[in-house]
Amino acid sequence: MPILDQLRTHYLHSPKWIQSTGGRLLGALPPGLRYGRTFREQLADIERSELDAAFTEREVRRRLDTLWSHALTTAYYRPLLGELGVDRPTPDDLSKLPVLKKEVVRRRVDDMLATPKSRMDEVMTAGTSGVALSFYLDKDRSVREWAFLTHLWRRSGYRLGDRLAVLGYRWNALRGGSHASGAPWAWEPGTRELRLSPLRLVPPIMDRYLDLIGRYKAAFIYGYPSSISILAAHAQNVGWTPPDSLKGVLLMSESIRPFQRVAIREGFGPMPVFAGYGLSEKVAIAGEVPGSPDEYEFEPLYGWAELVDAVGEPVTTPGRQGTLVGTGLVSMGMPLIRYDTGDLATFVEAPSAANRWRLRVKDIVGHWRQEFLVTREGALFSPTAVYPANRTVKEFTFVQDKPGFATLRVVPQSGASREEIQPLADRINWFTGGLIVVDLEVVDELPLTPRGKRLLVEQHLDLSAFGSAADDEAGAPS
Repeated sequence: MPILDQLRTHYLHSPKWIQSTGGRLLGALPPGLRYGRTFREQLADIERSELDAAFTEREVRRRLDTLWSHALTTAYYRPLLGELGVDRPTPDDLSKLPVLKKEVVRRRVDDMLATPKSRMDEVMTAGTSGVALSFYLDKDRSVREWAFLTHLWRRSGYRLGDRLAVLGYRWNALRGGSHASGAPWAWEPGTRELRLSPLRLVPPIMDRYLDLIGRYKAAFIYGYPSSISILAAHAQNVGWTPPDSLKGVLLMSESIRPFQRVAIREGFGPMPVFAGYGLSEKVAIAGEVPGSPDEYEFEPLYGWAELVDAVGEPVTTPGRQGTLVGTGLVSMGMPLIRYDTGDLATFVEAPSAANRWRLRVKDIVGHWRQEFLVTREGALFSPTAVYPANRTVKEFTFVQDKPGFATLRVVPQSGASREEIQPLADRINWFTGGLIVVDLEVVDELPLTPRGKRLLVEQHLDLSAFGSAADDEAGAPS
């Protein structure tokens, strides 16, 4: 990895006292230099892929060939790929393989590693409705992903170096920001980010957030649709006038609902609202097509995206719904080939030379519903923002009957005792700083809803009384 790329990676994971000094130096560099050589090279390839279909096809095949070579060294993929007898794979060859389910990854993660764990980052997610999943990613993938993100954001007018007001992204780097007595915001000079805690969305603090957005001349508000729409609704209620610096809104991590898009436009005014699609597993990334809200175009150099039916066959009929699967091309130390995202979408257009090999879909439906807890201040927040990675819990759900209090109901991993699980609840309580107090309940199983789903939050409060952007469905059983 080039030296500047290494320094930037170390900086992002460094203690606050180092960031406060080094951030000013990093922020003073020209944007192209600040992000390093890998970033510049990746961005050049992305830009060329938008114009040159032949280059896109060659580059996808080259990256797929590299991934294939990595996969052939693993105990999981070697027999699967060996049966195909394919030396130089093409995207068409992928359809000959089974769709990779999360449960398989959960059981076979060690057999899927092509690079030693010591040279990778372990990532743990809550998974679908509170079912944990652990996997590994290349340590240097973030700078390549940043190239794709900033390229997609250009559709809304973003330019490298623009300042971001971030509501939900790396907010947990704030020191004391979760505590009612602590500062819920911080300015990060190295990345030019105004970081705002999504746990503190109550009127007095949202007034402060709106003031800071103007004071720091943020060009874009970036974060979770659920959090940003709450802030936007408050902005409309108080008659806030957006500063001249504010150019648009960039959405991440959650599917945006129609009422949230309306709230954002009414609160922040007639400016671009751009929604992206991505996953922690880094197998696919897409951005909204300009002028076509809720229609998405996937980036083939990041990952090869497919829309498949219940048996894994390609969906090719416009208007038909299928499941999104992706083959990641930016992190190859643990290949994920035809990985089942669990998300649904409607087919619009297949990848072809005419569209530079970009799958186009619309109406993406995420496997995670927007579910909320209520703090003692009356703010809404997603529990995924505070649930820490761990190896002691198999499944979990939050149960809430009173603002500021909740029960974390868990099914332990085999052999895990209550004493081993208790630090999980303690960490959540420390993380939220008293804004919500969680007690622990260990159970043998968690019930499913009548539709066969498991809730992330079993919410017994009327969320319409908290947070003006909560709709009637938030937290309701499905």
